[in-house]
Amino acid sequence: MLAQGGIATALSKEDTWQSHYQDTLNAGVQHNNQTATKILVKEGIKEINELLAEGMIFDHDSQGNLCFGLEGAHTLPRILHCHGDQTGKYLTSFVQKQLNQVDWQENCMVVDLLTDQFGCYGIRYIDKNNQLNEALADFVVLATGGVGGLYPLSSNNHTITSDGLAMATRAQAKLSDMEFIQFHPTLLTKNGRCYGLVSEAVRGAGAILVDEKGHHLLTDYPLKDLSPRDIVARELTKAYEEGHQVYLDISMIDSFELKFPQITKNLIQQNIPFTKTKKIPVRPGVHFIMGGVQTNYFGETTVNHLYAVGEIACTGVHGANRLASNSLLECLVFGRRVASQILMEKGVIDKNKKINLQTERINEFSIPERQKLQQEAWKWIGVERTKVGMQHLLNWLEQYNYHVLPRDLTCEQIETANLCLTAEIITKAALNRTISLGAHARKD
Repeated sequence: MLAQGGIATALSKEDTWQSHYQDTLNAGVQHNNQTATKILVKEGIKEINELLAEGMIFDHDSQGNLCFGLEGAHTLPRILHCHGDQTGKYLTSFVQKQLNQVDWQENCMVVDLLTDQFGCYGIRYIDKNNQLNEALADFVVLATGGVGGLYPLSSNNHTITSDGLAMATRAQAKLSDMEFIQFHPTLLTKNGRCYGLVSEAVRGAGAILVDEKGHHLLTDYPLKDLSPRDIVARELTKAYEEGHQVYLDISMIDSFELKFPQITKNLIQQNIPFTKTKKIPVRPGVHFIMGGVQTNYFGETTVNHLYAVGEIACTGVHGANRLASNSLLECLVFGRRVASQILMEKGVIDKNKKINLQTERINEFSIPERQKLQQEAWKWIGVERTKVGMQHLLNWLEQYNYHVLPRDLTCEQIETANLCLTAEIITKAALNRTISLGAHARKD
């Protein structure tokens, strides 16, 4: 829903899937799963064409031609948008209208996956009446997003608290590439707080990153302000550490308000005087995790009957650093593959299976304050890491007991426990990768 940037796909006459493929590998520092990446860029064309045939309307020019935007690390304009910077919102609404026979259970929180020697057979959840309950299922699909709540500055919704990753870990599903976390360079910030994302499409339209004196910060890189996100995020972090403020200079963008209506609305709500100064205050914050629950080409995890799709899944298409606007494409391509695979399988769950709702009793359970955890995560497993710092974080986490969830926890306590477990997993993965690669930057 929050995706502003759009969907990358090689639909223009000048573009090819091979070019999109190569750009994806280059951004991912060749750490990508090449087969999965080919599936993404080739089947992505088909998915977008099907959406267009079904009536999805992307932005057009006055002659009715699709408008293709340019974003960081893309060699050609290939980003489709909907209502300027509201692609995620309109795409989600369009796709959901195609659904039927869906029973939505709102205001519930899934606590854990139900598993036995045969695989996953359901979920345990807290219902809207705050009662612990369960639901049996032939198949369970995780689509819970990433790790935004682990950090103080995030482009994610506040509900994104690593719950799916923690549940998968407790269910003994294999996770991969958890050290690769993308920090988006341009989160709107005011008084040290984040107020949403300023899309990379703004830089694609011509904006540049400057400090408080107007000095252009990305002049030393061939792609300048459209360099891969990990490079831009590190440069902006360096500028902040040196005491500078960072801004997006939008003075060269004509009709900014018309091209970016959602961003404009947010800027007005936060009383940012951008129409006068032509500058937007920004700084890096967590945006996307390339790693996650390891899946095959059809979304199957290492636990039978458990699938994962979207940001929580590690399909391998993003490598060590995601290419801009590939995430919505991944959801479409692999979402269809997951659905197709499930339809081919047969349900094997015993509907009369008895579930023990009593979670394990433990004598001790302790977690830190959420804000303190976020501060520690930002300091030690943020944009840049060191062995000493990451070991410090693991030692700090050891004073708490969060691996087993007792009964009668609040939803907030469960979220914080999940974030602690995720922080531990990320830190251990980052320690094991002793060299810098893509979004994983080792200062030592």
